[in-house]
Parts: sequence; structure tokens; C-alpha cells
Amino acid sequence: MERHIGIDLGTTNSTISVAHLTTKGDVETTTLEVIQTNEQGTALVTDYTLPSILYFNDENHRYVGKYAKRMNGFFPQSVIKNVKRFMGRDEGWVIGGKSIRPEEVSASILSTLRATAKDHYINEEIESVVITIPANFDFQQQQATKNAAILSGFNADKIHMIPEPTAALIDFLNEEDKVDIDSRRIDFRSGKKNLMVFDLGGGTCDVSILQVETNKLGKLNIQEVSISQYTELGGTDFDTAAVVSLLRMFAQQTGLTTKKIQAQYGKEVVAQLLANLYDIAENAKMKFSTTIESRLRTESKDYFVEKDSYDSIVFLEAIDSNLPDEFASNFSFTKKEYDEMIRSLLYADEGSSKNIEAPILNALESSIIGKLSLEDIDAVFLVGGMTFYPTVQERIYDIFKRRIKPIRSMNPMKSVSRGAAIYHYRIHDISLKNNDEYVSPEVAPSLVRDQGLIGNTVPSNIFVDVISGDPVILLQKGTKLPFERQIEDSFIVMGSEEHKEVLGMQLDLFSAPFAKSIHTRKLKSAKINFKQPVKTGSKLVLKVSCNEEREVSVKAWLKDDETEMLDVNIGSHEFTQEEIESFQKNHVSLNTLQE
Repeated sequence: MERHIGIDLGTTNSTISVAHLTTKGDVETTTLEVIQTNEQGTALVTDYTLPSILYFNDENHRYVGKYAKRMNGFFPQSVIKNVKRFMGRDEGWVIGGKSIRPEEVSASILSTLRATAKDHYINEEIESVVITIPANFDFQQQQATKNAAILSGFNADKIHMIPEPTAALIDFLNEEDKVDIDSRRIDFRSGKKNLMVFDLGGGTCDVSILQVETNKLGKLNIQEVSISQYTELGGTDFDTAAVVSLLRMFAQQTGLTTKKIQAQYGKEVVAQLLANLYDIAENAKMKFSTTIESRLRTESKDYFVEKDSYDSIVFLEAIDSNLPDEFASNFSFTKKEYDEMIRSLLYADEGSSKNIEAPILNALESSIIGKLSLEDIDAVFLVGGMTFYPTVQERIYDIFKRRIKPIRSMNPMKSVSRGAAIYHYRIHDISLKNNDEYVSPEVAPSLVRDQGLIGNTVPSNIFVDVISGDPVILLQKGTKLPFERQIEDSFIVMGSEEHKEVLGMQLDLFSAPFAKSIHTRKLKSAKINFKQPVKTGSKLVLKVSCNEEREVSVKAWLKDDETEMLDVNIGSHEFTQEEIESFQKNHVSLNTLQE
């Protein structure tokens, strides 16, 4: 029996959910508790969230989760975190003399989550999964994520991916479908609605605009009409902003700066201090959030009306006693003071290149249906752990001129994996074709069932740099999926002057708002390997395909010889079968160690 698994592979925390059908005919989800080693490394505990952190101990054993997070404060040189920001890059880490790629770190996290699903289903072989990714991940980042899933033991042909905002919306709509139509928070009976999903997680800020309308079957069609630019902004950046202020407080109390500490104690103690300050910053954020949430529930107040009454909540915590005695210090500040620490991340006019306002405005400006205004948005849906913080909610309310109150997920930490599990359950009922390709059930009843359609689009422009010519666009942002195009007369086989024939060539790729923009992001180069020597100057034809789940494939052939069609490696690292089997063998012991 196929199980329906959804994984939110987050920058700071990951979750796994499963979906099943109830006797009432509803799709229900359960977020599984993940077994992991406790912070002291002395016992096993369970939690709905798994910190996305990998730690290697002195014997080179791997630990994922709470223990790894705690060890970051003691042995930061043996810990890898925030790996999601490195996916799709040829970068890595060296620990214990061994090189580790980003895909391997993500695979360790996925392996732990897959083991949780196997425990839940009593050691059934779990091969299929839906993994969520940021809506603005490029195709190299997505392929790297898929490679990580393959490494962790999932079947390559049974790995599916959907954007995180879409998954969160699926979870919300699934819950709405269970209540009386007159009690739902969004009424789609009056026509098409523009919904903005604002996803502020641990490491990325993802803003999508989706058009939702009722189809002929009474179910919902979802069409993605805009995706904000890739923005590395999340809870870790809010913590960093707070840590800057905490370092000043620390220096005032102790007379110590990081420069003095490094000279006297070394880099490792500086790293331990910073790790402790990051913990304090995160604890403050959680204290303010949970205190306010608790008071709102008991006092029956509206935060947006009486927000100022919560500014005086105080947070107090001392520096870790494991640090040197002269580091002893206490940190005490109010919510209002914390909000000042993070202010630059909330407002576009504060001079910071990272802020929550910019991706919202970018999503409005880059819609495939034309530029949208704030007034064109019918509802804003919040997801991601950082949206639990009330000041973030208030800021979004202000951005929309206090016209519409943002809708919060009941549990922003679980909604993405829950939506992925629901999608997995409905994967044969939901069409990922765009809305223009809707086929009525009268014409093809086997193609359209009871759930409607979800339309994805290409998240970003991808160009090929051409010597002595203008860049050629490979993928255009906003293109509805699936799509296929053939590029002729733009490429010739290149090689060095001393070689008249070559066995391969590379295509330099980059992402940018437009071809000659100064704001570019260099991607890994694509590689073409010929089966036999080819004359330089020969004309080359490329065929680019992108399926409904945003998987890109490129084929190439010589214009004068179409008999030899080549698969183009578009920048993904290829693991050998031996490497995959070795990784999986080693991770049987990893999961046994944590269980």
C-alpha cells in the first residue's frame, strides 16, 4: 500500500506529516513526532520539529536534531546548519578530514524523517514522498534537493516537489473544506480571488500570489500568478540582528569584545559565545510570541487594536555558565526594545537589502497577469515559524494599509508538511496543468476527478551567457507549466584556438531580472559531452523542457546531424550508484544510533 508522506525540509527546522482518508471521507493529516537525541546526548526524545542541523562527534558519528543544535554551542566547527541556503552550489564543508556536500547534509535530515515514517508504518518500505521547496528555488536548487532525497533512500521516480506556499494553502483549503460554507474565512462563491501567501521561515522569505476559483465541479482551481525573487531572509536573520545588539550589551557589562576574546581564548570560544547569544535571541523571540499568544487567548483582545499594551513584556536570561567566568552577564530587555533590534528587517526604507516588505512588492510587480496593487489582493495567508511573531503580523497588516487582516495558519510550523501530505494523497486527483488546459469531465472523465487544478510557473529567468553576443534566455519567469521550446541559431560548439575538434563544452548560466541587468546570480555551468569529436563552430540546437513539477531537462544535438541526441547536465552534481549505496548503508547506523 502506498503511504502519503509530506516533508517540509526547512532551513532551521523540518517536519514530516502523513495523510489518510477518514470514515467521513475527509483527508486528515498527522504530523509525526521525530525521535532524536536530547540536548544532553543522554536520552532519546520526540518532537514534532527536527532541527535541520548535522553534528559529527569525535568518532565521526552523525547526529541530526536537538543534540546537533546544542553541540553548535560547544563544537561549532563540527556542526553544519542552514544547509538549505547552499543547495545547488558547488560548496561544502570539511569535518574530520572528509568533504561533505550540501546534498549529503540534507540527505541526513531526510533519512531521519524517512526513518520516522517507517516507524509509523511499522517498517514498511517508504519510497514515495512529496518534499516542499521555496517557490523561488531555481532548477539547480530543486535538483539538488531531489538528489538529497535519492541519497536518503526515496525512489527517484516517486519523489515529487511542490512550492512551500502552495502546500500551506492546500492545508488551509483542506481545513476550510471541512466546515460549513457560510463559516469559511474566504468565500470563493463570489468569484476568483487573489491570495497572497507570505512564507517567512527559518532561512527564506517566499511570497506567492495565487488565483483561486471554483471550477465546474465545485472544487478549487489554483493558478500561481507571481513569485517573489529569491530572498534569503528568515528567522536566523532576525536572530542575527538581535545578536548584534546583544554583543553591545555584553561588551558594556564585561568590557570584552570578540576581538579581545579571540586574542585571549581563540576562535572556538568566540564561536561558542555567538552560539549562546543566538540561543538567547531565539528564546527571546519565542518568549514574546508565546506570552502574547497566551494573553490574547485569555484576555479576548485583538492584538492589532491593543498591540502597544504588550510592548512592556520583559525577557531576562543569563549567559551560559559553561563559558569562562569573566563572561558572566545578564540580558534584560522589553519586546519594544527587541522590535527596535529587528526594525531594519521589517521596513524597506531602513537601508537594509533584506526586509519583509521588498518581496511583497516584488511579487505584486512581477505578476504574469500584469502589475498588481495592494488593493488587488483579497486575502493574505501567513505561514512559516517567523510569522508566529506578532510584530511581523502587525507589519504586514500595515503594509496592506490595515485593509485586510492577515490569516494565520493554526500551526505555521506544521502546515507546509501537512499540505504536502494532502497533495501526496490527492496526487492522482489534482492536475498540475495550468488552468488554460482544463478538460471537462464530460470530455475526459479519467483526467479530471474531484479536486481541480494547480498551475505552477517558472520561478525565475535563467540565461545562457554567449561570447560576443547577447545572453540567450533558457527559462523565462512566469511561463506556465508544462512547457517545451527549441532554441536554434543561438549556439555554436566552442573550443580553444589550438583545438579544431572538442569532446565537450560548457554553457555558463546565470539568473537575473533581465538579460543585461547588473543584478545577476551566477549558477553552475551546464555541460555537454559529445560521444565523438565535434568540429568547433558547428551549430548546436537545444531543446528545453520543464514539467508540471518544475523539473528541467535539456537535450542537445548538432543542427547538421540530428541522429545523435545528448542529455545536457544542467549543473547538478551526479552521485554514482556506489556513492548512493555507501551513504544509505552508513545512515542505517545513524538512525539506529538516534533510536
